[in-house]
Amino acid sequence: MYHENICCWHLGLDDFDLLKYGCTTHLATYILNKLQEKFDGIALLDYPNLVRLNPSIPWKTRGNGAVAIRFCIPCDNQKTLENSYTVLETVENIVDKYVDRIIKEFDSVTPDFEPGLAIVPHGLIHGLRWFYEKALTDVVILDDYLRKKLEKLGIVFSQRFSGRGIVGALAAVAWGANESDYTYELLTYRSKRLYATPRCVDENSVKLFDSMTKGITFNNYDYEEERALIIPRGFDPILYGVRGESPDVLKKALNIIKTCEPVVAWTIFRSNQATDAHAVHRNVSELKPFRTGRARVVIASEPHSMKGGVIVLKAFDATGEVLLAFFKPSHLNRVARHLNIGDYVEIQGHVKKWGNETVLHVEKISILKQTKSYLCKAPRCPICGSKMTKKGFGKGYECEKCGFIQLNPKLICLDTPRQIEEKIYLPPPHAQKHLIKPIERYGKERKLYFEQASPIQIKDVAKIIEPLQFL
Repeated sequence: MYHENICCWHLGLDDFDLLKYGCTTHLATYILNKLQEKFDGIALLDYPNLVRLNPSIPWKTRGNGAVAIRFCIPCDNQKTLENSYTVLETVENIVDKYVDRIIKEFDSVTPDFEPGLAIVPHGLIHGLRWFYEKALTDVVILDDYLRKKLEKLGIVFSQRFSGRGIVGALAAVAWGANESDYTYELLTYRSKRLYATPRCVDENSVKLFDSMTKGITFNNYDYEEERALIIPRGFDPILYGVRGESPDVLKKALNIIKTCEPVVAWTIFRSNQATDAHAVHRNVSELKPFRTGRARVVIASEPHSMKGGVIVLKAFDATGEVLLAFFKPSHLNRVARHLNIGDYVEIQGHVKKWGNETVLHVEKISILKQTKSYLCKAPRCPICGSKMTKKGFGKGYECEKCGFIQLNPKLICLDTPRQIEEKIYLPPPHAQKHLIKPIERYGKERKLYFEQASPIQIKDVAKIIEPLQFL
């Protein structure tokens, strides 16, 4: 796709989520359909990308998802920078119309609306791999020095949309340089006329879709909670979204899932969702606030219950000690209650500050090796044979009948079964965050770099069915 008279760019977008309306994927759908009106011969290098970033960042948007659109158009490729500014201006004008329409229609912009937009020429993304990895697992501060350094490389930042979302926009673009696991998501969009009303999706048809696509899609329905998981609950333009391993299978949802309100548009995204991409291996000493990670540790304290069902306990490795927190909604607090000192586990999650404490909020745990659990019976008195009772730590046992004291009696101890197994424990489907890899996806990991794929036509990945009701 990158040949003479063909130019390719990577467009990054982030933080276009508004309080009462708007969504970065919704904007991406609008841009895709407008780009094919503006540029004859446009083709995509990949499905539009929905890239989830660090869930621990305190100023993140609702799902902390940024979008990248990778496209090629006929052009004079000897004028790369000039062409980049031309394309950027075209995109900025499209985005201006979108934002203006939303503000006029819904008056929903708040002070934390910090959208970002960036254009990266095709040949530059290989040097940005580190940027995605940092934004996924740590904190990125795009100061003037870093921004100027990136601009010198040929990356073009929007002046109209240059808020904090620039970081996410660039990170979404940089994901394309990583040959990492991926999934797909089909997002359908609502009519703006029905925006303030409850979504109307037939849950029986969701269960039917789930049964027909079992093993290829995931997290469609939580059968224990009797709740459809594809339907958002927030105030945004998405009607429903289905996730899975294949775009063609996801498209079947458009015919199987029944809604009593119109689907006015849809788009299929390739994504790092459900891949555990953020769970990089770290030592305990590397678990700093706002980082994500995965670490193998030994349990160092008995579980302690806190308000709201939270279970906390200490753990350590060769580099240091960390406090672990298991929350009730994840159901992992049920596992944590049965952990013993000495258990060897792998924990995954993100780090927060609790006052002066650094705490890892656990989102997944694997029990690697359990210690033995024993139940010891109090001894019988060697003088009269009556039952003895413990006097206190280090004070031995005393006979209830004759008063004989024995400091170090031989106890009869029996193995007792543990209440947890050596396996992976995850939250139930309804409590799994975007990046967590569900059990169904283990063994299905794959890698794709978009240059290996054939050009994709916009009409095959996105469609606005009713333009007047879309925006």
